[in-house]
Amino acid sequence: MFLSSINAFFAQIEGSEVSIDTPYLSNNKSAIGFDYSGIIKISGPLEGCVYVSAPSAMLREVIKVMEEPDSSITMMKDLLGEMANTISGNARTDFGSEFIISPPHIVEGAPSVSYLPKDRQSYITPFTWRGYKAVIGICIN
Repeated sequence: MFLSSINAFFAQIEGSEVSIDTPYLSNNKSAIGFDYSGIIKISGPLEGCVYVSAPSAMLREVIKVMEEPDSSITMMKDLLGEMANTISGNARTDFGSEFIISPPHIVEGAPSVSYLPKDRQSYITPFTWRGYKAVIGICIN
């Protein structure tokens, strides 16, 4: 569901899907990410977080495709927040109302390990859009 959500986001802005690469496990000793990350904390029957992390160049390209004249850092962070909201909102629809999601927290770089439970692993799914690589990190249990 997380991957179909990111596909839906890009299909909505451009009509094209992303290329999903092979997912892998990360031990959470160091987070995987790019220039900016949008992190959503999850609580309820499932706990942890979901994040999307992307390089600045990719975010600027998305802004360009959306024909938005403002490509400031603030706009890039807002865009990443929208990506994270799309992913987590669709997950909440699938999991039900007891699935509680926080508003996205946008950070520079990869999420700090304080967001990632040390006793679990994260599923990292790289994806590519227009040659730009980004990741979705899923750490819920």
